[in-house]
Amino acid sequence: MYDKRSGPEAAAALGLNVGEPVIYVERLLRFNGEAVVTIRSIWSAIFLQASRLPVSAAESALYSVFENDYGVRMIRAEEHLRAVAADPTSAKLLSVQAGAPLLLVERTAYTYGEKPVEWRRGLYCTNRHYYRNDLG
Repeated sequence: MYDKRSGPEAAAALGLNVGEPVIYVERLLRFNGEAVVTIRSIWSAIFLQASRLPVSAAESALYSVFENDYGVRMIRAEEHLRAVAADPTSAKLLSVQAGAPLLLVERTAYTYGEKPVEWRRGLYCTNRHYYRNDLG
């Protein structure tokens, strides 16, 4: 996790001005030791202290950390899914060939008052697994 400034896409998704401070998080999720998902998240500035969270907190259920430590509850999330070809960086992280099919999941998570607080892009390797989502 590290502090960063919002670019045009993140600013638009989070209702910010370009260049406002945000937290940028990259995670690699594994299933039975196999890397299956790479996620790049951008959180709004209300989580600036999160960049000082221990790594163990970042590996737990982040929405629970948001709610318990920051008092920010995620009320809903909107996702857009599409198939994409693995770029060289993602291919290496997920141990697939560049150009292999991946599932791109773009999510914006909202708290009370329809305030967007997280925007993420996840690339899912679905050659041996499927995407399942419970948002309720």
